Amino acid sequence: MGNIADIIKQISSNKELMAQIAKADPAQAKELLKKANINVDEADIKKVQEAVADGKLDLGDVTSIAGGLFGK
Repeated sequence: MGNIADIIKQISSNKELMAQIAKADPAQAKELLKKANINVDEADIKKVQEAVADGKLDLGDVTSIAGGLFGK
C-alpha cells in the first residue's frame, strides 16, 4: 500500500494530470500514474482519484487526507 499523501504531492504540480486521473476509470488512472513513474496499488487508485477529484488540493488538504486515511 502506497502513501496517498506522497502520491498527491508528486502530482499536485501537474493540474492536467490530476484532472485526467480524476476522470479516468481505475485502470486508466493506474496507467496515467505509471507513465508519470508513480506506481500505485489497485487498492489505492480510488483513494488517489477521490483526493484529486476537485483539483483544489493544497498541502493542508493532503495532510488532512493522509491523517484521515492513516490515522486509524
